Amino acid sequence: MRRPFIALAAFCAALSADLQNGAFADKPADMNVEPRGGQVAESYVLPITPPLDQGDSDLCWVYATLSMLETNYMVRHPGSQIALSRGALERDAIADRFLRLIRGEPRNLQNGGLAVEALALIRQNGLLAEDDFHDVLDDPGPIFSAIERKLGRYADPASRGRALDAALNTMLGARPTTTHLDGDALSPGELARAALGQERWAEFDLARDGVEGWGPPHDSDARPETRVMYVKLDKMIDLIHRSLARGEAVVWGSKDHALMIYGGDYAKDGAPLSYWVKDSFPPYTYRASAETIHRELNDVTVVVDEQSSRCRVC
Repeated sequence: MRRPFIALAAFCAALSADLQNGAFADKPADMNVEPRGGQVAESYVLPITPPLDQGDSDLCWVYATLSMLETNYMVRHPGSQIALSRGALERDAIADRFLRLIRGEPRNLQNGGLAVEALALIRQNGLLAEDDFHDVLDDPGPIFSAIERKLGRYADPASRGRALDAALNTMLGARPTTTHLDGDALSPGELARAALGQERWAEFDLARDGVEGWGPPHDSDARPETRVMYVKLDKMIDLIHRSLARGEAVVWGSKDHALMIYGGDYAKDGAPLSYWVKDSFPPYTYRASAETIHRELNDVTVVVDEQSSRCRVC
């Protein structure tokens, strides 16, 4: 997922209209949101790390996922300065694409993906701190082309695998074996376990035909094995509410973009009024009307609780 083309442009236009109508405000200085006109019965604003711009990297799914993990960790560990490397996860995603190509799986050499796939890569490869690896590639296209040419020189999978490792180390840098969290040195696997905790996540997609159940995502960037739970809109809205109430952020997705929801305001009857958004495009952090967020809502990735699902999770 997710390239910012037509649907994202429409979403940004809606955001701009809401901004002009006074539907947005600056991020609050603390976690106490004063009810507006007495209409807000519940307010949640979770801590966030400084926003980062994804540029033209096509990595909104990586940015949103790592922002979610950072926020959830800071809720569990107040005062933490956790900052996770987007560039390291990009390297893992590129390696994953080429390993699939070497194995003969369907060819899709692009930087897109889903939050649950980012979580699977993290469990497999670990995490690095932001200061322990370089930033993301603003335009990964030349890297994909160069690596593909190098692999084309070899026929057998073993030689292609070795060529891939060499190319990744030369072009993107070797992954360090030691990273850091709040001043402590630890391995990438240890950092991943600290950030993930004991949680499991699932992606819930909008069942546009009303048919609920597990199935492959419609996103063309998704890995072949990925499965999501199709549910109705009211279920997705409830998942966001329950997640925020537990102190856990949500990865929100439209058809071609992903961002993080880190707070929300709710009326006495439980109806959502507005959401606090952290994006990897300007204006980065803002309060959006619930109507705007629901209008473009295609999927949410949340920590699975007992009421959410008993099926396939990451």
